[in-house]
Amino acid sequence: MVNLIESNTGNFSVGRDGHKITRIYFHRTAIKGDTALGEANYFHSHVLKASAGCFIDLDGAIVQSVRESNTSWAVDQFDENEISYSIEFCGLNNTPLTAKQISTVVAFIKGDPLLRAVPLHRLTVAQIKPRKVGGYACHKDVTSAYKDPGMSHVDAITEAEIAQILKGVSA
Repeated sequence: MVNLIESNTGNFSVGRDGHKITRIYFHRTAIKGDTALGEANYFHSHVLKASAGCFIDLDGAIVQSVRESNTSWAVDQFDENEISYSIEFCGLNNTPLTAKQISTVVAFIKGDPLLRAVPLHRLTVAQIKPRKVGGYACHKDVTSAYKDPGMSHVDAITEAEIAQILKGVSA
């Protein structure tokens, strides 16, 4: 079951300006001891001018912060936000995703028609900036594609984990 704790309205845009979700980006919260509930409550209570679509705990609990019909501000490029949905995994970098996190994200994507429509394709860094191809990537791939100064993300979402998610969604 997905709980909804909507992010503060100062952290996202209502609607998608006519755009469809064609990309899903994965990211780590990388904060020791954080939880999906704690992250969602923080974004609900504070204007950060940033957001994520949902947060997934180590135990698989999921809290949605921005509905799929709205635009989360997950990356610095607004146009990129309008065509993507950001999923944040709780837990420290350099630790693997748990089996429950993977099964939860697979069920979440498969259960949502807007997310299920995203092509089952692992985006390369070179494919991100032109915005012509849909698929899946890590947040670090986006910052690499745009060469954002000061944005050196180490998502700790491995290629094997992305492959496992894509395989689960395709099943």
